[in-house]
Amino acid sequence: MPQLSATPSATGEARFRTPEDARSPRKVKVNIPLKFCHRVLGLEHLHYGLWDGEPLHLEGLKSAQRRYSERLFAQIPEGVSSILDVGAGTGATGRSLQELGYEVEGLSPDPYQKELFTAKVGRPFHLGRFQEFEPGHTYDLVLMSESSQYIWLDSLFPAVLRTAPGGTLLVADYFLVEAIDGPLGSSGHPLDAYLAKAAEHGLELEHQEDITDASLPTLELATLWLDRYVDPSLDILGEAISRRYPKIAALGHRLLRKHLDKLENARRLMDKEAFARAKRYQILRFRVPAA
Repeated sequence: MPQLSATPSATGEARFRTPEDARSPRKVKVNIPLKFCHRVLGLEHLHYGLWDGEPLHLEGLKSAQRRYSERLFAQIPEGVSSILDVGAGTGATGRSLQELGYEVEGLSPDPYQKELFTAKVGRPFHLGRFQEFEPGHTYDLVLMSESSQYIWLDSLFPAVLRTAPGGTLLVADYFLVEAIDGPLGSSGHPLDAYLAKAAEHGLELEHQEDITDASLPTLELATLWLDRYVDPSLDILGEAISRRYPKIAALGHRLLRKHLDKLENARRLMDKEAFARAKRYQILRFRVPAA
């Protein structure tokens, strides 16, 4: 197990380069789903988790998420000391890694994640997007837990080469394996293209594990929550607006309609049968070539 060094590992100041795509300037924004799951549901993670017979309720999800973290940490190679957690979430992963003896820094464009990571881990946090990250020092391992899908594929691996030359890239995420229309087809990189792009940049695939089936109950639980709590709540709200404010009911219904459309898209994303056909949830570990 690695030991924390007595002095900071940083040898320079990290910064963010000018975005390659001028139409997409570096943005700092709050991840609302993560904030809701953390503050309302009390979840420390937003990832799908690894289920092993737990009942479909909140505590079952928390148990599945702990198992996921343990499975992911088991893929950290011997000799790793410094880790960059890309998409650091609530800081729970960083804190767990720190408790295991690793030096962990966080990165995300989300100020809320910075606040949580700083409070829990007390290590440097880089506020910005990974594709524009210019590290002040290199890391032994880059960790991406459900964050890889948000990074442009053409920019992802060059950023990895800058950040962890001679080190390791550890990814856990879902990938497209079949073309599909609608919201479900708009998230996740195509798996074949991802692996090909990694190889093109000299990364060697050392481990590939499919955990799709063990992650599907999370989608089932989310659908259950939509049916049991969200849909009835919106129905009640619509009725209240119609009764109390009949003159503005039409406007209220139009506003609600926008949210209902978003919920319908969310429901499509949570279709576990469609997800299992079109996507595969993978744990991937790559050896990054030296500079």
